[in-house]
Amino acid sequence: MLPAALPAFALAKIQPPRPRTGLVERPTLERSLGEALTTCRVVLLLAPAGYGKTAALTRQIRQLPEGCALVWLSADEDDHLQRFLACLTTALEPHDLPWRVAPEALGTLAEAERGLRNVADELVNALAAAEVPRGLVVIDDAHRISDPHVFELLQAVLDRLPEQWGVVIASRVEPPLSLARWRAGGELAEFRQYDLRFNAPEVSALLAAIGMPAGQVSSQELIERTDGWAAGLRLSLSARPDGSARGASAPTQRHLFDYLASEVLDDMPQDLRRFLLRCAVLPELTAARCTHVSQMPQSAWLLEVVERRGLFVTVLDADELTLRLHDLFRDFLEDRLLREHAAEVPGLLRRAADGEPDLARAVGYLARAGDWNEAARVLGERGPALVAVGGTPALEQMLALFPPAEFDRHAELHLLRGLTTFPHFDFDGMVNAMRRAADGFAREGRADDAALALAYATVGMQNTGRLAEAERELATLREQPASDATRAFICFSSAWAAYAQGRAHEVAPHCSAMLDALERADDAQAWDRCFFTSILTGLPGMHAQLQRFAAGAMRLVADTPTQLRAGAMHIRAWLAFSAGHVDEASHWLARADEDVLWLGRPRSLMTESWMSHTLIDAVRGDRAASYAAAQENKRDLEQNSLLSNRLTHEYEELFTHIRACWILEDPATLRLLDAQLARIGNPYEWQAAEDDRRFSRAMVLLFDERLGEARELLQPLAADAERSCFFPAAQARVMLADVELRLGLVDAAAATLNLWFACVREGHGVGGALLAGPAVLDRLADAAWGSRVAASDLAMLVSLARELRRLRGASDGARSGTSAAGKPDGQLARRQGADLAMLTERECEVLARMAAGDSNKLIARAFDLSPHTVKRHVANILDKLGVATRGQAAARWHDRAAG
Repeated sequence: MLPAALPAFALAKIQPPRPRTGLVERPTLERSLGEALTTCRVVLLLAPAGYGKTAALTRQIRQLPEGCALVWLSADEDDHLQRFLACLTTALEPHDLPWRVAPEALGTLAEAERGLRNVADELVNALAAAEVPRGLVVIDDAHRISDPHVFELLQAVLDRLPEQWGVVIASRVEPPLSLARWRAGGELAEFRQYDLRFNAPEVSALLAAIGMPAGQVSSQELIERTDGWAAGLRLSLSARPDGSARGASAPTQRHLFDYLASEVLDDMPQDLRRFLLRCAVLPELTAARCTHVSQMPQSAWLLEVVERRGLFVTVLDADELTLRLHDLFRDFLEDRLLREHAAEVPGLLRRAADGEPDLARAVGYLARAGDWNEAARVLGERGPALVAVGGTPALEQMLALFPPAEFDRHAELHLLRGLTTFPHFDFDGMVNAMRRAADGFAREGRADDAALALAYATVGMQNTGRLAEAERELATLREQPASDATRAFICFSSAWAAYAQGRAHEVAPHCSAMLDALERADDAQAWDRCFFTSILTGLPGMHAQLQRFAAGAMRLVADTPTQLRAGAMHIRAWLAFSAGHVDEASHWLARADEDVLWLGRPRSLMTESWMSHTLIDAVRGDRAASYAAAQENKRDLEQNSLLSNRLTHEYEELFTHIRACWILEDPATLRLLDAQLARIGNPYEWQAAEDDRRFSRAMVLLFDERLGEARELLQPLAADAERSCFFPAAQARVMLADVELRLGLVDAAAATLNLWFACVREGHGVGGALLAGPAVLDRLADAAWGSRVAASDLAMLVSLARELRRLRGASDGARSGTSAAGKPDGQLARRQGADLAMLTERECEVLARMAAGDSNKLIARAFDLSPHTVKRHVANILDKLGVATRGQAAARWHDRAAG
């Protein structure tokens, strides 16, 4: 997940309207609404179109008390959950909320187990920590939202909404929310059609405001005709100077509106009429957009005319003049446009799509225009970036717009569908979609795109046990010319194919070729595709390649939390562990955890994280943390993966847990897992599965003191090169030496141990000894080897055993909140209070600016950082200091300065 902005949308969606001049005062409504906005948890404005819901809010928000935080969202039909979250978090940006998860990652977090609840937790916690006396989140036109997940999220937020915040919903229909609790507690204010309609004194004031002579128009007659409907009143007075209609009253409000709007439109100057009809395809009107769509160079002047007339437009609070047409008026104009100028509509929609930052809107315009080729091109160019920011549901929604026949014609769409399968680990779907994409690209002569799609397909094949098929495709791809970015991914998939088939010595050469291509390409997206490499630690020749990958990735992403950076830190954790530096490994793993949490715990990173924690926490003696990670890994595989992926990878999940049980000396759990591992064997597993079963069985035999049988199983494992993740051969070698020692075969034990010492001197093998467990290392370190083992080698072994004992002695401290790296984590900081010395130099600089009252934007400018990076620094500062708000952190800084 590379640095990326939130999914693009029109900023007009989060800009509150400006009050129009000449609005009539409505003291009864304004007094009640003003009180509700400052005191109630929930405020509902519910009435049909044209009753002045937005106008009432627009006037009232300008009278909010000083310091009140206002967050405005104008909803659209295509506001699915991820886009709603993007709008909400962007609207909250000026208030510098202390996020603990990247706002950009909330869409990703929403897709996880309990995702909506977790997102609600993050929102509530951030709102609670906002240092404002009162805050309002206004959702205008909520009736447009069709995604039920948005309302599920709103319900979860409302249930725990901090006291200083309120939510305002303006809608034509009752929102699907359970509000009885707030209604019973007097914390819900409702303004319905009866409350919003104009009464006689207000109609009289309206007539006076527009200069209507007293007695010319009867306010009572207007009320009877319109029932106090604001839209009807406005049009009645605009259509006929005396407020009368040319015919009988229309039977419905909508018919009345269309009838009166026709009169208004027909009385307009031709240029203005033409302008409004052609710009009706746009939800917001600016001079540049209107000029491009209408092809009328005088658009800026015409916009000013529309604003002066004040006819069913809202002026938004933007730097340039931005108008939004009222839905009723826009619908009327679009209907008239279709009846009078149908042939022009596709061209207008295509021009509306040009330069539209909101991808969903752009594709929607092109779909309405029937321009499927351009829609596919735009989506193919901009769609992949959505996957990196949790936008898979949005992408799926846009793909669903294409008729099946049009979808099948466009290779880009099959590629995008293949990308949407990855967050679900639907590797069967990936293979199918990517094969179709490759076929389509090949027909179009786009050989490089076809190769990339096929490389993706081979990843899907590997993860569904189709290893021979994947290798055949990759062998062909490796012989074909390809761009460096595509070549890198082909090599990445080839490395994993070699690993899956047990051809361990081929993995490093493929990774070296991958890195050559990545370094030539200098393409951030290409690096990100290859982030998942830490599990290859320990394989022959991989130490240097992993160092090279981690260094290149860290140079690319610097201090920005990304999927690639977390992957690089997982690599560094395992490289440190492989050298026997458990504290350093824990440090890197903790840093990776920070990024994983900040990114919303994407599944793409969690597998590495869970496997790493299962083993490294076990070596540290933290059984609770180790087993918790193992259980989460198991639950994710069982509940969130399709059967084909589970059949392929379940053995890995079980064997990782089994190794932790061995380290933690838990024979009961190990036996249960061993029995399960024996039962699940199937043809889809990777080559290492049978070796893992032999190793697991050997551990059971060792707990049963059946040393001879265990030795027979360990010998071939110990003699092999590393062919699987996290040093099983080195672990088997050290455990075999221990078994031979216990059997009294001291010479054999020494010979086995010396093979391991030789590996250590070559720079690998220490990690495997740590995984052999403290009991094994203690026995080997305490044995009388005489001249069979070199003194320097024995000293190293004694030091390693002592290190494991130290870690075990510190495990109680780890469980109470101190990491193995000796640094208190956030929970301990919150319990005991933390010292500013824990902050990095950059974090101290950021805190000093916070204490001076600088906003995130000013801090970013001062240090030439991205706002995203500043938010991450703020989250780290609050966690390390154990405080909830920016003000509390600033107070800690001032206290130190005063001391």
